[in-house]
Amino acid sequence: MNRKLIEDSFRLLQTEMSPIAGIQLHLSPSECEQLLSALERHDLEYDRKVHLLGIYIILIVAAKRHMECAPHHPDLTRNILDGDYLYSFYLQFAVKCRELDLVAYLAPSIKKLQIARSNGDFAEQNPAAGIEEFLIQERRQHSRTSKAI
Repeated sequence: MNRKLIEDSFRLLQTEMSPIAGIQLHLSPSECEQLLSALERHDLEYDRKVHLLGIYIILIVAAKRHMECAPHHPDLTRNILDGDYLYSFYLQFAVKCRELDLVAYLAPSIKKLQIARSNGDFAEQNPAAGIEEFLIQERRQHSRTSKAI
């Protein structure tokens, strides 16, 4: 199922992305594994798994593009623009998938990461952990709401 989930996520992203941007999304199955194992721990509909994996892929690729930004690099401008486009695509895609609460949850950590990068700190990010924390919080919130009713 993981292979199908990955393929479906990439297929969806490619249909949603602007062809004018000319960005090809590449991520190995092993790079998706962090989120895939997190998704397996939660009882989610298949379509939501596709959407969450898509969001994860966008965030990882956007971060990679921005991390490839080095002064005097021949592709510096392209990497900056690609990364910026992917971060806006992330927001657009998340809105379309109705994952606004996730965007709000991840926003502070994404902003801190972007600020750190602008200051030369290129530490690895882990959006899989943030997404899983969100899913846990969402499940707790849903549980409390169900008990209150």
